Amino acid sequence: MEMNIHYTSSATSTPVPTAAQLYGGVFHAALIVADDTACADRMRRILCELAPHRRVVVASGRAEAFNLLAALPYDLVLVDMRLQGNDGAAVLHHVRQTYPRIECIGMSATDDQQLVNAAIAAGAIGYLLTETDDAELAYLLRSIERGGSPMDSRIARRILGSIAASAKARTIEPIRVQGEAPHQQQQQKSQADVSDSRLPQGLLSPRELKVLRLIAQGWSNRQIAEAVYLSVNTIEFHAKSIYRKLSVKSRTQAVHEAMQHGLLN
Repeated sequence: MEMNIHYTSSATSTPVPTAAQLYGGVFHAALIVADDTACADRMRRILCELAPHRRVVVASGRAEAFNLLAALPYDLVLVDMRLQGNDGAAVLHHVRQTYPRIECIGMSATDDQQLVNAAIAAGAIGYLLTETDDAELAYLLRSIERGGSPMDSRIARRILGSIAASAKARTIEPIRVQGEAPHQQQQQKSQADVSDSRLPQGLLSPRELKVLRLIAQGWSNRQIAEAVYLSVNTIEFHAKSIYRKLSVKSRTQAVHEAMQHGLLN
């Protein structure tokens, strides 16, 4: 089977602005998985301008992507979630399970909530809307180098809105008072046990919960550090601990998992 491999160097790409050269360490090798030629070519051009002299390869489908991933090393994968047969989610899931060190980003032309949710659930650390202009896409991709999650602001706002609505809808467990009937205490204990069973292994500490909730509100590590009078390094340590306990790799995934487990009350 002939592979649709495209290598691009700075010699054939659009001249790179001086500012972009500051972010040459965003990635060493990137794979774009998209069956839309125009979209793939555009994203390849943006990535080449972001990181000159770095390898950028294009795969037009799942099978080709799997072959390229097995043949060459990558540290960044962009996946068009509109691939046929739900292949976008399948590619993301495969990368997360087989190559956990690779950063994955989902993308689509428009904000489709089902596609976004599928990408995050499958392991994407961010999501781009390709209807956005080149400068905005480049800015979002640069955030990877700073440990950020490239996320279109419209999607981020909707996710935060969902978190707020979810937290508002949850009820606080009634306080047990002396003299309650035994069957009432047993019923409440059973409800608490069910709730606890939804929590991930390795419960978060109170401080980690506080950090997680501030992360869910969109605060940066520096803002959190200033608010709780700790160093940025300490906050980064707590964030990594949160990611490990929730089995995630990014802020976006951490917030998604926290919502699933009811940790943002």
